[in-house]
Formats: sequence, C-alpha cells, structure tokens
Amino acid sequence: MRISFGTMAARRFGYGLRPGEAAPRDVDDLIDQVMRGVEEVCPFPYDGVAGRRASFQQFRLLAESDRAARKNGTVPKVGDRPVNPYQIGLTAAFLRDQHLKVQHAVASPNGFYERLAFFWSDHFALSGAKASNMRILVALYEAEALRPNLAGSFEQLLRAAVLHPAMLIYLDQSRSIGPNSAFGKRKDRGLNENLARELIELHTMGAGSGYTQDDVRAAAYVLTGLDTEPWVFETLYRPNRAEPGIHRVLGRRYGGDVRRLDDVNALLADLADKPETRRHICRKLVVHFIAEDPPVEIVQAMEMAWERSGGSLVEVYRAMLEHPRSWEQDGQKARQPFDFVVAGLRALDVPADALAPLPTAVDQPAAAEGAMADPMGKGMGQPSAADPLVTTTAETGLVDAPTIDGKVPIRANPLTVGVLQNLGQPLWRPPSPAGWDESTATWVTASQLTQRIAWIRRLVKRFGGSADPRTLLQAVLADAARDDTIQVVAGAPSKEAGLTFVLASPEFNRR
Repeated sequence: MRISFGTMAARRFGYGLRPGEAAPRDVDDLIDQVMRGVEEVCPFPYDGVAGRRASFQQFRLLAESDRAARKNGTVPKVGDRPVNPYQIGLTAAFLRDQHLKVQHAVASPNGFYERLAFFWSDHFALSGAKASNMRILVALYEAEALRPNLAGSFEQLLRAAVLHPAMLIYLDQSRSIGPNSAFGKRKDRGLNENLARELIELHTMGAGSGYTQDDVRAAAYVLTGLDTEPWVFETLYRPNRAEPGIHRVLGRRYGGDVRRLDDVNALLADLADKPETRRHICRKLVVHFIAEDPPVEIVQAMEMAWERSGGSLVEVYRAMLEHPRSWEQDGQKARQPFDFVVAGLRALDVPADALAPLPTAVDQPAAAEGAMADPMGKGMGQPSAADPLVTTTAETGLVDAPTIDGKVPIRANPLTVGVLQNLGQPLWRPPSPAGWDESTATWVTASQLTQRIAWIRRLVKRFGGSADPRTLLQAVLADAARDDTIQVVAGAPSKEAGLTFVLASPEFNRR
C-alpha cells in the first residue's frame, strides 16, 4: 500500500495527524518547521528562563533553612509529619515543567522540530532524578542548550549541551579534579571520568569506534577545570583545578604549560569533526525516525551532507528527508510512550486546559503543631502571588509553597505526565545517560498494550463526545489505515468502542 507524503510525514517525522491541521506538503515544509521551532520562545521552564534563574536564590534559601531546621530540631510539621518546603518547591517546579512540555508538543504545528527536540534530549540525556537540584535544571537545559541549537552545526549543539551546568552536574564533572593541579594536591582529590566517557562513547564517536581507555582518561584530564557555581548554575573554568601538561586524545595534543578553556573547546571541535561521529549520529537519527535496522544508503547520504556542509544539522536532516528509502515501509517503528500519548491527545484534539497539572486536595489539619510556620517564618498555604514564598514576575521567579496541610500543591495529570510514568517513560527521567531504548521489543509488550488501552478508554470516555469513529479514522490515519482496521472500526458496537479501536490499532501505535 502506497501512503501519501503528507500522511507519512506527519506520522514518521511528527506526532501524527491532527483533525483540522494541514499535513506537510513536501520536505521544505518539514525543514520550515525546524526553522520556526528554533525561533520560538520555549514555554518551559514554566516561569521562563529569566524567572527560573532568578528563582535559584529562593531555592538556595529554602535549602539552607531546611539544613538548619534539621540540625537544630525545628523542622516544621503537620501533625507528626515533617514538611520540607525546599523539596516541595522543587517537586512542584518539575511537575509544572513536565506538563508544559507535553502541552507544547500536543499544540505545536512544528511536529518535526518537536520530534527532533525529543531525539536530541535523549541523545544528550540527563535525568531530574540525579540530584534534587536537577529538578529545576532539566527543563532549563532543554530550553537553553538544546532547542535553540537544533538548526545549527553539530559542534555548536555539542558545545552547548556538554558545557551546560546541568550536564556537568549530571555527569559529576565538579568532582573531577586534576590530581596534579594546585587544588588537587592541596585537597588530595582526583579524576572522575564520567563526562569524558559519555562524551566519546555516547555524544560523539559511539561505542566500539576505535577509542581506548587511555583516550578516555586523557579526555578527562582535558576536561578538568570545568565546574559550576552552586545556586548560580553557570559554567566556570577553574585553572587551579585543571590537570597541567599536554594530554593526547586520539592522536591529538591538548594543553600546555597553562591550561585554558580553549583546550576543552578544541577537544569538542575535534570530536565533532570525526568521521566516526558523523556515522554514529546519522545512524542514530535513522534508527529513531525510520527503522531499527537503518538502511545504509540513507546513513551514507547524511554523512556526505554532514561532510559537505561542515556539520550543518539542517543539511543532515534534509539528506534524510530527501532520500527515497526514508519514505518506504510505513510502520517500522513502534511509538514510544511520549510519542503515543502526544499523538493520542492530538488525535482527539484535547484542549490545553485539560492537560494541566491537577490541584492537590487540601485537608484542614485538626492539630498542626508547628505547621503554620517554616524555619524561615513563612506561611505555608496554597500558592498565590500574595504568598511570601511565591512570586510571579520574570525578574524574581516563582517558587511554590506547600499547601496548608504541608503537601505539594499540584499533582500529575493522569492523562499526560501520570500516564507516561505508568507506561515506563517518565519525562526527563531516562534510566541512564544512554537515554531510552529504541527497540520495538521494549515498547510492544502485553503490559504496555494493556496500559495503553486503559488510557485510550479513559481519554475516549472524556473527550470522544459524539465523534464518528470512521471520521476520526480518516482524520488521524488517512491512507495509512489498513482494510481490516477500517472494517473493525466500521463494525464497532458503539461509538466509544469505535474510537478506542482507532487509537488502539496497530497503525496508530506504529509509525
């Protein structure tokens, strides 16, 4: 069955067809989505980039108050339950950012750009579960380091991702000290190879590409000196922590009598220019978008475009999109949970306000010894602009306070962030720096399909309304719908069952 360009473009390179939204007409339309995407203002963090950075000092004060309260025994309580405004504020911020990420993917007309943002966030993966402060950094990392650079060169994107403070924290770079540096000798501190290993093995050349353990260790020496300032979260270079001397990585020399940030930038530039890096990244893009067994011809075309253009990502994307084999055999990839959930919400045209986090039910505690004042003397209540812990301007940020009964004021929406947790792909929490598994076997299991159908039924019951299943089938699957699916939907015993059959069909769960 030959599927039209627009249908396959929306399914394979976007988040699916949405009723009333025009499908891409050609490759230029898809590239235009990328160019529009990098220019738009990212809707997360929820308090904006400036607001998030302004909130760091508020979180610092809360963290210091929490440490002091635990030390002197004045932790606020609701009844016998301790309340931690610092952890509650972090959790609420993370939840708000997660929901905005889903909402934006559902609403965006730039599906190819959104899919690329997900791909690169997974390629340069980090997790909000690594440390408490990562919960307020992961959305900032995607907004600052990744999304603005998806149409630039790979070197530009690599530098932005690797040198962002969130990446340095996630891969323990602050713990990596040159053992022969002034600081290392004074404090008897040594090397941490995490960033160097992932930089070579995951971010650039790929596993089994010819590097050795000596290369990893030498790269770790080159990277010493990189650090972040606590609660400022800007990247710093501290020469007194950098390993002195010359270090040889993959046959090239870095460093000298005086170590500089230029050594790090030179290493990143050289790794970005490696043919092994071109091959690894191009293959990974094809695996993600097209097939687990990527056609060699597509990968080679992308490598050639990379070499001709000096690593222009737009030219690499274009080479993938223009290759005839990229448009063969619809349905080779299983939709991962985020892809599936966003596509389902788009298919039923679920309104944005139904995708927001839900308020936490608040109980009025009968006895709340010490509950109405935290160690800073701030009242604990529902978040509002009047609350001393909650501000709403971009200049000062926004930090949620606990509810009156000492809880996080919001909870995960079961239609969005909640179901992603249930489906095994919690947003911004991959299992390792390697990101999420791309194999169909991981995402097409009995338990996975059971969870998906339960979510579909809930979604259809709430938002299906009087929609005709046959109309929905045509709107969201178009000419990708198989004859047997058309017959099953047409013969459904009820509208609700018919709509469920559409979203549970093999065609909808694959792309």
